[in-house]
Amino acid sequence: MSEINWLEMFGYLATVLTGISLSMSSLVRLRWMNMIGSFCFGTYGLLIGAWPVVALNYYLTAMNIFHLWKIYHEPTHFRLVPSSVSDVYFQEFINLHLTDIKEFFPPFHLRDDRDYMAVMIHRDLALAGLFICHKTDADTMEVDLDYVLPPYRDLKPGQFVFVENSSFFRDKGVRKVVSATGSDIHREYLQKIGFIQKDDKLEMMIV
Repeated sequence: MSEINWLEMFGYLATVLTGISLSMSSLVRLRWMNMIGSFCFGTYGLLIGAWPVVALNYYLTAMNIFHLWKIYHEPTHFRLVPSSVSDVYFQEFINLHLTDIKEFFPPFHLRDDRDYMAVMIHRDLALAGLFICHKTDADTMEVDLDYVLPPYRDLKPGQFVFVENSSFFRDKGVRKVVSATGSDIHREYLQKIGFIQKDDKLEMMIV
């Protein structure tokens, strides 16, 4: 009886893990959780002799491993596309995601007296996020918004914008990028890609 209960509990666990994975907005976390859930469910099928369950879930496990390998080993094709804060599509994107934006940039708002530089962040031609900044002096740029949609946040878009694509700033004479700390999650994210805390803001030198 105890063995049957153990098998049932294992099956329930596999089902829960698979279900949780489908509720995740992050592509990377979804793949990891779905891989674990599928592997567990396939193993459950093996233990009870349900071969169709084994075949399907081990296949899903292999597919998740394949896609995770691609995520970690193949270059992510991000691209910066110049835009404008007055662009209708740009404004609609902000309005649609404003609640989520405010979680990371609580004080975010656009001022009429600033000359903003606005950029759309694309991944494989799909809009992944927005980047808005303005110059505070000849060689310093301050970030007003650095927002990426949840599915793309684990794909290191910040690494692409500030490090791999640093020429984007150098070409405009920028040598230092400054950002408000925003939320704790956003501060940790900036520090991971090289920003350092200075007073109440984070700074990064462009090299």
